[in-house]
Parts: sequence; C-alpha cells; structure tokens
Amino acid sequence: MKKSKKALSLLCALMMLSASLPLSVAAATKEAQVNQPTQHAIAQAKPAAAKKAAVPLTKANVEKFTKEFFANPDIKKMVAGAVVTVVKGNEVLLEEGYGYADKEKKKPVDSEETLFYIGSVSKVFTATAVLQLVEQGKIDLNADITKYLGDVKIKNDTGSPVTVKDLLTHTSGVEHADTGFTIDAELDSKPYYSMKDELLKNTFRIVNQPGKVYSYDNFASQLQGYIVEQVTGQKFEDYAEKHIFDVLDMENTSYVLEEDDVDQLASSYDWKGTKLKPAVFKPTVLPEGSMTSTGEDMANYMLAVLNGGSFEGERFLNKDSLSKMLTPQVSIHPNVPNMTYGFEFYTHHLYNGHNFVVKGGNIPGFASQVTFLPDKKVGVFISDNHGSNIRDIYMSAFMDHFYPDERPAPTYLQPTQQQLTKFEGRYKNLRMGFDVTEIKANSDGSLTVKDGIGSTVYRQVDPLLFVSEDGLPLAFKEVDGRVKYIYTLLGFVTWSEKLEASVSYTDVAADHPYRKYIDGLSPLVAIGEEGSNVLQPTKEMTRAEFVHVLLELFDLGYRHYDKPAFNDVEGHKYVDAINEAVRIKVIDAKTVKDGKFEPDRIIERQEAAAWMYNFLKEMPAMPKPPVKLAGTTDEWAKEGVQYLATHGYYGPEVIKNQDGSIDFLSKKGLKRQEAAAILYKLVYPNHSEGK
Repeated sequence: MKKSKKALSLLCALMMLSASLPLSVAAATKEAQVNQPTQHAIAQAKPAAAKKAAVPLTKANVEKFTKEFFANPDIKKMVAGAVVTVVKGNEVLLEEGYGYADKEKKKPVDSEETLFYIGSVSKVFTATAVLQLVEQGKIDLNADITKYLGDVKIKNDTGSPVTVKDLLTHTSGVEHADTGFTIDAELDSKPYYSMKDELLKNTFRIVNQPGKVYSYDNFASQLQGYIVEQVTGQKFEDYAEKHIFDVLDMENTSYVLEEDDVDQLASSYDWKGTKLKPAVFKPTVLPEGSMTSTGEDMANYMLAVLNGGSFEGERFLNKDSLSKMLTPQVSIHPNVPNMTYGFEFYTHHLYNGHNFVVKGGNIPGFASQVTFLPDKKVGVFISDNHGSNIRDIYMSAFMDHFYPDERPAPTYLQPTQQQLTKFEGRYKNLRMGFDVTEIKANSDGSLTVKDGIGSTVYRQVDPLLFVSEDGLPLAFKEVDGRVKYIYTLLGFVTWSEKLEASVSYTDVAADHPYRKYIDGLSPLVAIGEEGSNVLQPTKEMTRAEFVHVLLELFDLGYRHYDKPAFNDVEGHKYVDAINEAVRIKVIDAKTVKDGKFEPDRIIERQEAAAWMYNFLKEMPAMPKPPVKLAGTTDEWAKEGVQYLATHGYYGPEVIKNQDGSIDFLSKKGLKRQEAAAILYKLVYPNHSEGK
C-alpha cells in the first residue's frame, strides 16, 4: 500500500496529537564526531527522475520557503500560531513568528517574546543538567538510582538495579511511565506541588530488566530532575536557571511560568480549534515537560550545541557529554536508532537518509520539536499553539527542499515464506497496550503489517530489517534466538513486544461465535477472572468489572489517591480503576447521584458505549457517515452509542435492519463475550477477521 510522504507526515501528526508529553547535532567538533549510521537500507523507493536537486540552505531561501509554507491554505487550517527558528553553524538563518499567539485578539506571534510550552523538549535540558553533574563527579552514570533517591522508593520486580544511564536512555523498564504527573487546567494553580511529595506517593513498578527494553519514559525524566535536586540541594528549576538558561542567555525560558510572564504565553487551542484554559501541572515543576521558551531562546541553545557546547565563550557541556547526547545509545537495529542521552529518533523516513537527532514535545494545545542535522551543522526548532504537530509536515517539506534523498534504491533479500514465519504474530506496544501490530508472512517473501495505519507490505533488506515501499523501517530484535521486539512508525517512541498465546478457555469452543474476539483480547487483558481458564462468556458484567477491563486495556496505569472517587467504592477490588476512570473523565462524576457509584450493578451496553466514547472522542478519527440507530437508547447515551455503531465497535449480537439501521441493544446488560467483541474492534480495526 503506497502512501505519499505528505500523507505519512500527516499521519505522524495525528499520532503525536494523541500523545501526552504521552500525556538532537554533530558533536560539533572534529574531536567529537557523531557516527550515526547512514541508513542506506532505508531508502525511499523512488524512481531516479523523482529526485530533486537540493536548494542551498541560506537565510533568503529558508525565509522564502517557510513564508510560503505557512501561506498554504491547508497549513493555515491546521495552525493558529507558530514560531520557527533555523540555525546553521554560527548563524541564525530564520527566527520568525507566523499566525496568532491569540486568534481572538489577533495578537501575532513574536519570536522574541511569545512563550510556548515546549512539552517534552524539556527532557533534553533535564538530561543536560544530569550530565553537568556527571562531569563534576557528583553523579555516576552507572550507579543504582537508589543511591540518589533518599526516602523515595521505587518497586523493582526484576532483581536488577536501574542506573542513571537507564534513565537517560529510557530503558528503565518501568511499567506505566506516565503516572507520576498530572496536567489539568482545573487544578488549583496557587499551591506549589513539590516533586518529592508526589514521588513519595508513587505507584511506579520496574517490570522489565533495566537497560534492555526501550520505551518512552516520563518517569525517567522526572527522576532525573529529582536526582538533580537531591545532589545539589537546590530546587530543580533554580538549578536549571543558573546553570543552563543563564549561561545560554535564555532569559525568557523557565520550568515554571511566573505570574509576571503569563501575558507572554501564547493562547492554546485543541485540534477542533477550541481555546483551552492554561495548563496547571502537578508537580508544579515537570522535568519531563513544563518548560516555556521562545524562538529566540531556542536559537541560543541550538547555536551552543552546534558549536561544541559553548555560547558566547561560556560552556554548558563538555564535548564528551555533548557527543553522548548526540550519538545513538539505544538502537533496535544498527540502522534504526531509538535514543541518545536525552534525544530520540522517530519518523526516520522523513529525513531522507541524513543523520539526525530530534526531540518532540506535546502538552494540550502545544506541540514542539527541536531537530539537528549533525553532518550539516543545522538546527531547527518549531512550536505551535494548536497542538497540530505541524512540525512533522514542516520538517518533511524542509528536508525535501534543502536536503533531498540521495541514496540508491534498496537491495532486497529473497527469503522464502517459511524463513519469515518467525516474524509472524501480534506485538503489543509497550507504552499503549491497546496498540497492537499484526505481522503475516507472504508467499512472495514479503511481510504484511496490519496496525492503526492500515495494511503495509515490507520487504527484507537485512536479516532483522525490512522497509516499505515508502522507506518506513520495520526492525526486529531477538532475545535468546527468538524474535521478541519490533519497531515500526506507529510504535513511534517505543518498541512493541510479541504477545503470548491466547488463553484456552474450557467453555469457549473452537466454533464459538465470539472465539476470535476472545482469542484476540485474552493476551492483552483478562475479560473474566484473572488467571482462570473458565470465562463464562454469557455472564453479564458489572460496572466496576467493565471499567477495570477498560482501564487495563488502555494500559495507562494507576495513581495514588487519598480518598476514593465515590462513597461506596472504598475497599472494592477495582477501586483504583474507578478512581482513574474518573480522573481521565471516562466516568463523569457529576452524573453519579448521592456519591454512590453502585460498582456491582450490571452495566448496560449504552453505558459502556458512553464511557468508551468519553475516552475516544478526544482522539482524532477518520470521519464516517453516521449510521441510523434503531431500538431504544436513552438520550444521554445516544452520542456514544452512535459513535460505536458508526465505527463498527460491536459483535454479532447487534441487529442490522434492511434499511441500514442498527439496533445496538442499548438497554441490555453487557455480556463478557460482547465486551470482547467491542474491544477487539477497537484494538484490531484493520486486522484480519481470522484468528
């Protein structure tokens, strides 16, 4: 299935849009060269005639290119305001604002004054602080992190210590890395929420052997910031201001937005164009993502990186530390790097085979990215206040214009279908449990991959590396001689792990009408009792049972709560799931009368649909014409039932009428087998109908 590069960059934008926080240069000297693989195997399979001559990257050319880019009517629809900064060597080629910092007031973006939340781009600066202290001998990269955590305890089920290096490379092995912070405009912004207070209540658990598995890790960056506090005796934000921002003359940059600077902050908008309330963070300082900055300040940072770690005669990192930040430290395959000390690699195909490092960041309404092209001594920063992730589309166009693909077409291997069977199976995203990739071997020696993108064919260029027609990498990693992990475009900033075999339920026969749904879900989440081989497929689910299954499938993890969300759930075995469902607004607490949730009441299908819709409606989806509903559905549930019926989230139990209408059986209790069908369709929207 061939996809245009523009379509792929738009897809990347949609992927990033649903991430929070989920919620990059040559070591710029001859003494510290970056030796990133050139990735010849990941060439785009274009005919030679399609290749363009590079346009020289000059001040005039990049100004013209970027002005025309933002004048494009399609781009204008995606962006409220943006700032773009481009540097090359010692020179700032572009530092410009586009569109509005506030649409309603028609206030333009000012590259020197307008503040943007840069989200997880903050992680690069947090890693910088750690490496500064490593240079001073105050932190040991190979030390067990417990040496620096004081009273904070992290549950570790592996028997192997997590090191500081593991935190820097996002290989800590933590489960549910996003449970240590909250971003919510409804939080009280007056108190100062300390990192230590939040970490003392942490629910983190190390489940994979540290140093072995890559998965994007907000937990790791938060701990890095806390370790800086522990080692220096300073608040993290104060340390960063003195030792990084002051050194680089980033006078408008901080981890805490001060009251005096609020007027400089760009207003933000969701993907629908609705103006958002200002974000409130808990803890107040997020080393993983609470920084604000300007285009001008980020220019100073990029100049310092491009010039060996110095800015106007002051050094913020030595050459060895900078080299480690700009050199791949974790790679699923030599030609598919994933992580440095702080920077990462994703959307490899957009960079036309040129060496690059990148760090992106999102918080609600804001999307940012800093990118370096090491061999070219070029840095690019882009941020927008519409959360549109225009960055991927811009960088794709930027690369095609100034640094087009010069690689030869790939040379494909000729494996047999039998040789490829070891790659077959389903793989679960280590960060988002409901993101599953299915791989099948074909008779022509190719692999078909089905995932949230659709169906894509890949061909082998190396024993553990395949590429699509569009140059997308599909890389595998073996453990003890068996394929265990993969990396794909949709994996983005994490690997996916091969799923175990389905549970063999004694009361689900081979010809059971719900067998394929149950088999597809059972490796991901227990629909019935955990560890049991008896499902009772026709048993109706309780409200607590369904919300537990939903939260387990979403794989978001659970936070600490001082008190339960409702009066009648304290001590219930699913109280954590209920609390979390209220926090993420799957359950609207305002609709619960007298503070009584009734966790053991049978859940109606319409209520299950409403809860799922509360989660899914915030995610961009391809528009579909709504189906007509038949039967009886309560008014409060119609939107959710309509959404599930339209997108096909149901099993064989629904009634499809000759006029095209669907009776969702909204008022009936939801059976376990029906829940399996609904959730299967969510997890496997583009997958085969067979088992």
